[in-house]
Amino acid sequence: MLFCSADKMAKLIFRKKGGYMKACIPFLEAEGTSYQIGLTIGTEAAVQVHNCIRSYRDQFAAVAGLAWDEAKQLAQQYRAVIARYNPDYIDEIQGIADGAGVTFDDILLLNCRSEVVLRGFADAIPDGCTAMAATPSKTDGRSTLIGQNWDWKMSQRESMILVKIRQTASGRPDLLLLTEAGIIGKYGMNSAGLGFCFNALATDDFPEGALPLHIACRGAMDSRNLTEAISKVGGQQLGCAVNFLFASRDGIAVDVEVSNDDFDVLYPQDGILVHANHFRSLRLPRYPFRDTAKKKWPDTFIRCGRAEELIRSVKGGVTVRDFMRVFADHADYPASICHHEDPAAPAYARVGTVMSFVMDLERMEMHLCMGAPCEQPFERYVF
Repeated sequence: MLFCSADKMAKLIFRKKGGYMKACIPFLEAEGTSYQIGLTIGTEAAVQVHNCIRSYRDQFAAVAGLAWDEAKQLAQQYRAVIARYNPDYIDEIQGIADGAGVTFDDILLLNCRSEVVLRGFADAIPDGCTAMAATPSKTDGRSTLIGQNWDWKMSQRESMILVKIRQTASGRPDLLLLTEAGIIGKYGMNSAGLGFCFNALATDDFPEGALPLHIACRGAMDSRNLTEAISKVGGQQLGCAVNFLFASRDGIAVDVEVSNDDFDVLYPQDGILVHANHFRSLRLPRYPFRDTAKKKWPDTFIRCGRAEELIRSVKGGVTVRDFMRVFADHADYPASICHHEDPAAPAYARVGTVMSFVMDLERMEMHLCMGAPCEQPFERYVF
């Protein structure tokens, strides 16, 4: 494993076209109205937006036999849903499209990509990941740590961006957003001291007219506290089952499992909370619906149990570096916590760890590794 020191990271910053670029990921800043924020992101990250569209165009064709134009038509059902949830998000999507020189429907589809490709396509594979949180009772008495590995298509490594967003027009919290370029909500932290991760889940329920999960992610990230974040993801029906792992610098972590028609909230045990890609709540999913992700991701049980065992075995206070070691674990390789492509699997089903990150919400730091954490260094970003 490779870890870069803070001093080394300070030397990796250099200027590029009004934003910044670090060694592992494009980093830019955007502020103003929702449209202005989107326009900046689309302009500065146009290469990444186009790569993201190209990647999902190929995936939709391979997994579902779905042409991009056909998928854009399917995404139209979500436009009004997003506008009702928050019309500012429609403006940001339009800004990204204008900045990147693509259509609104292209960016709308990226933000609904999970709902479109999972709906009705039995062979579709949801994103995989292993997420963890540790509260002060298990760390150093002050720090709240949260992070995850994101296991998905390797082509998406070239689509990732890190954006500092100042929402000066709306008064919502500033964001440090780690996302696929073009998607307005995913992982990160906000200036209210909240951290956000999520894990894909799946059921055999696909409700009509429901909110796309990446839009719900952005709604949570725009929250001022955990109560508001829970209401943003649990207060309306979502288009996909999903697990949200939230934490606060107040020393709180909660896990919100959403099963389309209901949700449940899990609390840490002895300061540790771990989740992968199966339901851990005994209440969800509700009959007659079933947890279908566990059949697609049988390794979810190994990853979840292994991560919990490793992080609980740490002597003394859990640190960022302990999280990094867990995320680099290779037990049950290649379907391990540090996930690697399996050459024996069908090409459309091959996934690996796209990136790994750990956030310290007391220090407002993100430690980010683009690629497998067994191979690439973590870099430190301060909010």
